Amino acid sequence: MRLTTILLVVATAFVAAQSDLDPDSHARLPYLQRKDMDEKNVEVFDKLPGLGKDGVLKGPLAFAAYNPAVAKALFDLHNAAVAGTLTPHTRELAIMVACRETNYNLEWNGHQATALKNGVDAKVLDVVRKRGALNGVDEKDAVVIRFGRQMLTDKKVDSATYAKVVELYGKKGAMDIVAIMVTYADSGFYGIAVNEQPAPGKPAL
Repeated sequence: MRLTTILLVVATAFVAAQSDLDPDSHARLPYLQRKDMDEKNVEVFDKLPGLGKDGVLKGPLAFAAYNPAVAKALFDLHNAAVAGTLTPHTRELAIMVACRETNYNLEWNGHQATALKNGVDAKVLDVVRKRGALNGVDEKDAVVIRFGRQMLTDKKVDSATYAKVVELYGKKGAMDIVAIMVTYADSGFYGIAVNEQPAPGKPAL
């Protein structure tokens, strides 16, 4: 098969895969608007982050809000997880791992600068992004990355990894890492379901 034919097939498949995307949300579902909410749900809708002055809800809960009560529960989960025992450094690293393991472009791009500001080394973020080897990564960072990879991608955490997480972060800290990763992975799963693409000019994982 000629190279030009192969490229045509790939391009055709790509266009077909994107044909069901809304032009504004860059996903399979349009953004919700306040005017579309009934009286029961508008009060909840108004409290969700990402609601603009134009009444359009964007951001990490944009698609969960198709059931506003679920979106509120996820927002409450996020707030409780952030209020846990983790340092900003560990919390941001856990967020980035969860985003990478669910290919969640929106929050990866949104949190990258915050992670760097809170002391997560750019080289460590590159390892997370490329799913690279953990050789040379600080032990406390490496175990968070390994923990997230096993939990979210392998679907099984081995005994050695769990023991090391507890040793370095304590039992509560270990569960706080889970809580942080879960809340961001939840939004990532919505992104997977609706094939959410990064905003124009933003890189994709």
